Amino acid sequence: MEKAESLTAVDALADLPTPYALSSPAQEQIFTAAMQQIDSWHCLHNPTYAQLCEEQSSPVIPVGLFKTLNLATPMDEPGQWLSSSGTGTHGKTQVFFDAASMGRIQRAMTQMFIANGLVSLTPSRFLLLSPDPHSGDHAGYATAFMKFTACAPVKECVFAVQADGHFDSQLAWDTLQRWAGEPEPIYIFGLTVFFEHLCLSRPDSFTLQAPVRGLTGGGWKGMTQQLDRQQIVAGLNQCLQAPLVDIRDIYGMTEHPLHYISCQEGHFHIPAYSSFTIIDANGNSAAAGQQGLIQLENPFFASLPAQRLLTQDLGLWGEHCSCGQPRPYLRYLGRATTPEGTCAAEAL
Repeated sequence: MEKAESLTAVDALADLPTPYALSSPAQEQIFTAAMQQIDSWHCLHNPTYAQLCEEQSSPVIPVGLFKTLNLATPMDEPGQWLSSSGTGTHGKTQVFFDAASMGRIQRAMTQMFIANGLVSLTPSRFLLLSPDPHSGDHAGYATAFMKFTACAPVKECVFAVQADGHFDSQLAWDTLQRWAGEPEPIYIFGLTVFFEHLCLSRPDSFTLQAPVRGLTGGGWKGMTQQLDRQQIVAGLNQCLQAPLVDIRDIYGMTEHPLHYISCQEGHFHIPAYSSFTIIDANGNSAAAGQQGLIQLENPFFASLPAQRLLTQDLGLWGEHCSCGQPRPYLRYLGRATTPEGTCAAEAL
């Protein structure tokens, strides 16, 4: 069987060094070639996907279909299984991350982290508002947050969520106060619903020597109980008197290879590795500022034909973001379905 390492056009896309540069014809050609190659790969190795392609060229697959049908492309290669949280009444998607696909994801995410100022060569301390992925059968977000710790050498890592899903706010604040006098950079990664619990349980403000960077994620719209994201970030900024408190949001799902990082304005500038479209109620591409379903395109998965994925999330797109980033942006508005079954709902 042909190996996933043979997808050289997909590798060329994953190796682009400037993910947020303004799109060029050469860059678009690389993306198109990668999408064509992954289409051919799945048609050759996945009879179900090949049948879909006979009915419709380059089919867009709704994310819910992956939760109800086994659409995976068989892989006879080493790798790792991850599961989604499950959405509504649907089950969980089991996704196999083969080594070659994982390598492409890691290379692209590394460049995205660098471009967003999230990478440090200094040994750093990590507070993860998620369970230790080795402590049980947790949704993919636990593994994702753990993998994000590759952004810096790990001096210490503390998990503030127990194996049963209970968030230990006392442990989280005790840890941050213990680190307050240390010079090493601090990272806080976790579900936004746990960031809300962290904010609501905050003590009096205190001074930290080191900068604090954070990433929130996991389907926060409709799942935070008392505070919206702006209030959460403002409360933590007031409490953590540090040289820098920079808390960004991430957007992603197990059925899609990449997680996207927000700018300071809260917008997601989709990098050159991917493409996105907002689909309106008539099934057409929505105009700028018009709400619709988010459709994502990325060719990194050799194990799942999810290169054109229609999500269950609402968003809109725009240009000329005040952060200065030249690429168009995606603004996440919330879920088109009830939040039941999301990572955040599962955490509650």
